[in-house]
Amino acid sequence: MGLMKQTYYDILGVSPLASFEIIHAAYRALMLKERKHPDLGGNPEEAKKINEAYEVLKDEEKRAKYDEKINKTPIWHFWRKKAENPIERRRAKRTQTNATVSYCLNHDMNWHRARVKDYSIIGIRIISHEPIKKDQLVVIAFNNTASSVLRGIVRWARMTCPSIFERIYEAGIEFETPVHDIAQRINV
Repeated sequence: MGLMKQTYYDILGVSPLASFEIIHAAYRALMLKERKHPDLGGNPEEAKKINEAYEVLKDEEKRAKYDEKINKTPIWHFWRKKAENPIERRRAKRTQTNATVSYCLNHDMNWHRARVKDYSIIGIRIISHEPIKKDQLVVIAFNNTASSVLRGIVRWARMTCPSIFERIYEAGIEFETPVHDIAQRINV
């Protein structure tokens, strides 16, 4: 780890720009999925650090004070520079939506429903209850029956656990070719 002290963001494994939802999901993943909670066999000292980080970062006032305190460290300036223009990191402008689509993963040939969180001419971000993995080939059908299906590849995927009994999969799918009429296909 070197000489630099770990920040609360490092402990939870999130960016200093992370939303509350990301922070909460990271906390739950550490405590439950990675079994850091002492009741699940985790180290009590490590769990204490994770809880301390979460307690500060989940509260807006405490987080603002903490950010002000660490703002004097060199690593924080790196994150601030990165955040100055986050749109530059995108290859295409994304539009948020709450539409639904059907998709089929090449390996199982079963159709599943998913909610589209956002879209661009080069891809979509979906939320599903079915497992999705990086690099899977996928076929997407829109509710508008006049539109043709699109092929794509899963570029990234992650699982979150909103409750101990539920798993939600989120994935970024890149289309084979840019789709300039994506807004009409999604039927926004």
